[in-house]
Amino acid sequence: MMTAAQRRASRSRSGIVLVMVLFFVLLLASAMASFLRRVAVDAGIAMNRDRAQQAESLARGGVRLAEAILLEDLRTKGAQGGPDSRHDLWARAGELDLIEDPDVDLHVRIEDAAARINLNGFLVKGAVDEKGRLFLQQLLTGVVAIMPGRPEELLYDPIELSANLADWIDSDEVSANGAPEEELYQRSDPPHRPPNRPLLSVDELRLVDGFDGRLVDALRPFVGVYPLAGGGGINLNTAPEWVLIQLQRGSDVSGLRVLEEKDVRRIADAREEGMICGGVEPAQGCTSLAELLEGDTLEPVATERSKVFTVTAVARVFDVERRIETVLDRSAEGGPRRLSWSVQ
Repeated sequence: MMTAAQRRASRSRSGIVLVMVLFFVLLLASAMASFLRRVAVDAGIAMNRDRAQQAESLARGGVRLAEAILLEDLRTKGAQGGPDSRHDLWARAGELDLIEDPDVDLHVRIEDAAARINLNGFLVKGAVDEKGRLFLQQLLTGVVAIMPGRPEELLYDPIELSANLADWIDSDEVSANGAPEEELYQRSDPPHRPPNRPLLSVDELRLVDGFDGRLVDALRPFVGVYPLAGGGGINLNTAPEWVLIQLQRGSDVSGLRVLEEKDVRRIADAREEGMICGGVEPAQGCTSLAELLEGDTLEPVATERSKVFTVTAVARVFDVERRIETVLDRSAEGGPRRLSWSVQ
């Protein structure tokens, strides 16, 4: 027969065993919860990875589709078949969702590089002439005038900026004032020197003295850098109105002056009805630019069919999205040549 002391000892041991059992049960439950949570996280990561791969594959397919559309447009019209316009299939492709699936989207936007002012187009035989500098001054003056902010925050000098940009892309190593171009940039942090070649991107402007991120972002809707050589005119049939208003109107007799809003509206209305022929071989259904502007011309205006296009393909698979941006030169032999490629 157990004594009272023995019974108390037995109950104490039973309590300890119960506590240890409960501890290990809780430990096991915690481990199981952590394991299940890790499994769920790994499954989510794997699912997102698969969806990302699917989305990127779709976006790549969108780029190939854009290449086919641009080549078909070139084949159908021919090299001299009239200007590219917003009525073309390539221009309307961005209005369509190319996949009929509520969980999957694919949008492809094709933009004519000649719809923006090509900064490299002012470089002729390795130099920017006085006419090009004056146009750049006008452009920079107009962009600074519409930038938000107080006047004391917008102390940009368009004359100095245009000269610095010309020095950055021209082939010589001497600035407009006769000093070595690199002197200005050797004082930068870190020191660098002008590359004396065409701009490779709009963002490269940030390296040019006087240009900062704020000014570059304000310029972005107006300018581009393609083609890198051999083209600088604006396609009147694809350029947005805020680019058109940067052009200069005139003749050999009257000289050049800034285009007015009423002229821009006249051009915009005419191209809604058809196309405008200005500097390209006339084609059926074209409205003459001289007719619209009473015999005047515009500068700079494209004189050839567009060769370079920017393609943006955006694909979504459930909640995962991939975006591919590329620049295509459709005039290259053997098919479109990719001048740049970016996946986001």
